[in-house]
Amino acid sequence: MPEHTILIVEDERNLRRVMAAWLEEEGFATRAAENAEDALEQFARNGADLVVTDHRLGSGRNGLDLMHALKAEHPDLPVIIVTAYGNVEHAVEAMKAGADHYLTKPVEEADLVALVRNLLNRSGHALPTQQPEQNFGIVGESQAISELLHTVELVAPAPSTVQITGESGTGKELVAHALHTASPRANEPFVAVNCAALPAELIESELFGYEKGAFTGAHQSRPGKFEEAGKGTLFLDEVGEMPLAMQVKLLRALQEREITRLGSHRPQPLNARLVTATNRDLARDAEEGRFREDLYYRLNVIPLHLPPLRDRVEDIPLLARHFLEQFAHQLGRNPPALTGEALSILQSYPWPGNIRELQNVLERTVVMTRGDTIGPDDLPSTLSSPPASGKADFTTHHLPTIERQVVIDAMEKTNWNQSRAAVLLGISRKQLRTKMKNLGLLGSEGDEEPEGGSGSLPSD
Repeated sequence: MPEHTILIVEDERNLRRVMAAWLEEEGFATRAAENAEDALEQFARNGADLVVTDHRLGSGRNGLDLMHALKAEHPDLPVIIVTAYGNVEHAVEAMKAGADHYLTKPVEEADLVALVRNLLNRSGHALPTQQPEQNFGIVGESQAISELLHTVELVAPAPSTVQITGESGTGKELVAHALHTASPRANEPFVAVNCAALPAELIESELFGYEKGAFTGAHQSRPGKFEEAGKGTLFLDEVGEMPLAMQVKLLRALQEREITRLGSHRPQPLNARLVTATNRDLARDAEEGRFREDLYYRLNVIPLHLPPLRDRVEDIPLLARHFLEQFAHQLGRNPPALTGEALSILQSYPWPGNIRELQNVLERTVVMTRGDTIGPDDLPSTLSSPPASGKADFTTHHLPTIERQVVIDAMEKTNWNQSRAAVLLGISRKQLRTKMKNLGLLGSEGDEEPEGGSGSLPSD
């Protein structure tokens, strides 16, 4: 594998040497320069695959000047700008000017290595292979998953904020749990909050807590999620749905590293590590004013991206086996095996709902299949005629269709006997009839199924 070269531009000699040592231990070659002029000369002679440069370089040109000079000739060259601690304004300036990412001082080894690998991987470079020691319950052997797991191991010990991006159903909360489990905070609380599920008027009290009498109905004091997380991890899911007014308060809490309950004037230290997740393009939302730009950069210190399932089809056999074993165990059965034809169907389908959709499909298939194998006929017919776009939100758009198909399949397998179909589905007959009514599957003959137990399927 070709060796990748990182050019480190830093006027502090010790930091220059330390960063070089960190990257060389990871398998990269390094070159170092103490100012912009030296860096340009070195790049002209030897080139580099990525540049890490301090924003301030003493006398002469600064890091942004160097970046502009390099990108004028090599626009695709990844550049990381290092800024003073807490100076988000410089970070925002650097990113707007064309930097690919930023780091704040004091630089953490894990952050530097993770960002270098992240940017080189995104640029299509074959990286030095690093086998993760654990999988943290994340199933897969693809290059994307191996890189993700290695990054989790790298950044978990650091206190840095991590932002996880990816489509719905890709397993963002599972990765947040992995970051917590692999960190020194593993014995502290892991607290998850879905920002999209909280009404705008309640989100501040949920996160920061409140004192008795702070508002109507506050009959007793209550800690918020930041306090509940303590020295552990606070996971903010769907952070892109947070109202703008609340974004300001979250930004202030992160800047000052303290929180204050509603109705109180006593600030408390913010000790939790923050991990956020979103399926939105927050960079675009920030550009268009739907998300605070300064908060975006505060949250996006270490970015982790989960690829959609359609981009890691080599993991589908492992995932399928995992889910089949899991659901069969719950039912007290031996896990059925997938035939080659069935596996081919699973690998050909675009999975717009990602892993969550695959999990739902296989759970339903295990429940409905009594044999030792699962063939093409045992899978939902929707898998053979996928939706036109692989990017639809399956979980919100298609679940009623799948539920309807599950009920129909159960009825067909029991010759339209509602009582037997209910047993097959693991629900009561009354629950089945309620589902059938809601799905438009009850005939017009009345509430009771005909003598002999078979019912009728209404025409669509």
